[in-house]
Amino acid sequence: MIGGKYQKLDADENRKAHKSKSLKTLAISIGLGLVVAYAVISVLIIEVKGRQALKTPEEWRELIKEHGYERQETDARSPCPMLNTLANHGFIARSGRHIKSDDLFKAMMLMGAPPTVTAGFLKKVYRDYHEADPQRSFFSQFSSMETLDLDRLTVAGLLEHDVSLSRNDLRLPPYSTVDPIPDYVHRMHKIAQVANKGTEFEGIFTRKNENDARRIRWLESYSHNKYIHLSLFHQFASSTECSLLLDIIGRDGAITLPHLTSFLLNQTFPDDWHPRETSYSFKELATKPLRCWKGLRDSTATLELLDQLEH
Repeated sequence: MIGGKYQKLDADENRKAHKSKSLKTLAISIGLGLVVAYAVISVLIIEVKGRQALKTPEEWRELIKEHGYERQETDARSPCPMLNTLANHGFIARSGRHIKSDDLFKAMMLMGAPPTVTAGFLKKVYRDYHEADPQRSFFSQFSSMETLDLDRLTVAGLLEHDVSLSRNDLRLPPYSTVDPIPDYVHRMHKIAQVANKGTEFEGIFTRKNENDARRIRWLESYSHNKYIHLSLFHQFASSTECSLLLDIIGRDGAITLPHLTSFLLNQTFPDDWHPRETSYSFKELATKPLRCWKGLRDSTATLELLDQLEH
């Protein structure tokens, strides 16, 4: 009888332990489910919000009438031609100062940037460019900026990098990455004109042209800038910029030469241009920058090409 009593107590304890374990498992499952549900809903909200900003060509033509080009010498500008163009046309603050993350998100959505990735990217930007204030608490340095000035993006070592297509390295004259170098943009024209003459791509700047132009800029920087730094991260960053130029500003890996000049040199929207009607997809984000990076590594362009372009 005593043995049976103990066996019953052991069975009761086992049932209680099993029930407790089941409840813990259920609680963890519910918790994880809520986290996943929250993440999915957040992504859906961002994606819907991003796609609501897209415009048809007809809608864009009406919208741009209200956003003429205007630029003052005192305006803050960045190393990014697209951001500068958006500011020049008033889609973000024309002064280039005190720009809220949400305003920048809306402007980039108008261009067809990928919503969720852009939202995450902006969170990182507004956090990374926040500088620690020695007069505030230790923990304040881990917060994000409330607003951003475009010239803040010139800070070296974060997003700004050497070997820009249209700017000189920060360590080389004019010691600024804000203003484009006209000769670099004209060179891009020449590369495309020589390489694509007599082909279906005549008058077009292609991904292959971009790879060769950036390869030459890399060789130049490596030769003339003893402080050059183009890490693997920044190589991929420049490859993302390649896709931004050719797949968001341009289309399907190409941009017309007049549009190239308008965006990179004049930093203004061409009259006959309109933004994408669909957002840049996750598939494009996963493949097209990688194609740019591989094309850069595979390019056989040399500095001798510069002499050939002069003749």
